[in-house]
Amino acid sequence: MFLLSAPSLQRAFSPRMRLVISLTGLATACVTPFSGPALAQVTTDTSALDSITPAKKPAPAANNTQKTSPHTRDRAKTPPRNSHETAKPAATTSPATAATAGTTGSRTATPAHPGKPPPSPTIPPAPPPLPVLTPPPIPVELHPFPMPPDPAPEKDAVGIASPITGGMRITFAPDSAKLNTETRAAILAVVQSLKERPETRVMVDATSSDATNDPSRPRRMSLSRGLVVRAVLMNAGIPSTRIYVRVIGSSSKTDLLNPADRVDIRRSDAVP
Repeated sequence: MFLLSAPSLQRAFSPRMRLVISLTGLATACVTPFSGPALAQVTTDTSALDSITPAKKPAPAANNTQKTSPHTRDRAKTPPRNSHETAKPAATTSPATAATAGTTGSRTATPAHPGKPPPSPTIPPAPPPLPVLTPPPIPVELHPFPMPPDPAPEKDAVGIASPITGGMRITFAPDSAKLNTETRAAILAVVQSLKERPETRVMVDATSSDATNDPSRPRRMSLSRGLVVRAVLMNAGIPSTRIYVRVIGSSSKTDLLNPADRVDIRRSDAVP
């Protein structure tokens, strides 16, 4: 039990509580004689306080900055161990955030200076052809085979001409390679036969009689006679590639000993 003055009673209790206190004090005042300042005897009932519903306080404004405990900060710094612990992005975003994200994405997707993509590699169906190397033309000076001088016939030359199979046989004087008019005309007759048969060649077999104490002389004389006949044939139009001169030397090397100083001219198609 305690005593309160009227002013302090109004400040300490709510209107409903003051009503209960006033009624209780009135009953007490009727019994107690008034002497001095007005005093009130307050009797409280704690069970009555439970039935009074307290006034609801307004909810405090939400603070944007949330205080995190040290344990929460450690968890935020530690990366998740598996895919289940990975935080999922927010499903809803504000229009301003979406617009900003769209602008950033478009800037990332479209470069400031777009370049052409590199061409795809191509495989040729076949290897390229081998290069053809053409040698440069080199002028080569051609030296034609020199034409030998045409031997002129001599009046005092000794020799006769006689036909043989496929050609002509002409004779010479011993140790001589000169032609007379008859023997030269016989060689020209062979030329006419060769021109009628361009596929044939002519064989010139030259022999000579033996010389005392000089075994090489018959061979040298045979060579001189063969070259004289060859010169007449070439000057008459027979190329040198169709003329074959065979230097036999001594007539003893052949089946015919006489005449020893001779030249046999035969076509290649009539050689036995």
